[in-house]
Amino acid sequence: MRRERRLSFQKKKKRWPKVLAAVLIGLVVAGGLCVVFFPQLNNTVRNATGNDTAADTVVKNELVKQIEARKTGDATVDAKLDAAATTLKNTKMSRIVAAAGDQAQMTSLLKTTTGASTNQATAAANLLFANDALQPVREAVAAGDWVKAYQAYKSLNGTEAFTEFKADLGQY
Repeated sequence: MRRERRLSFQKKKKRWPKVLAAVLIGLVVAGGLCVVFFPQLNNTVRNATGNDTAADTVVKNELVKQIEARKTGDATVDAKLDAAATTLKNTKMSRIVAAAGDQAQMTSLLKTTTGASTNQATAAANLLFANDALQPVREAVAAGDWVKAYQAYKSLNGTEAFTEFKADLGQY
């Protein structure tokens, strides 16, 4: 009887490496799928709940940090930067994503969040959508792919087209 118990225990013991290997392989595959399909999963959760996801919150917080890092000490400039950061925090990411893909929604977003006139918002939206250099960033934001949007922005930042765009946008 002891021998039978010992044999059955040894058989179970031999299965554990296989079970552990299967679990580890399953976790690696699941992690890989999450990385590949993360933007789609994030968008699905955002659309289903209507709220910002954890990834959206992280992106917003990083953008707010970047905005606040530009403070100069000038009360007027800092107040505008604080207003921009607050507006970003209070705007749902689903609205930003939708606006990145549709010029009419971009105009509406600019009017309601910045207090710009209809003419100013329309002109700024036209400028955003007419600039070919910004297209990769807009498309990535419209797809909810934050990594791709960041990469597109990094490749754009500092270029002559981006400098011209900022100067043109400063008119509005």
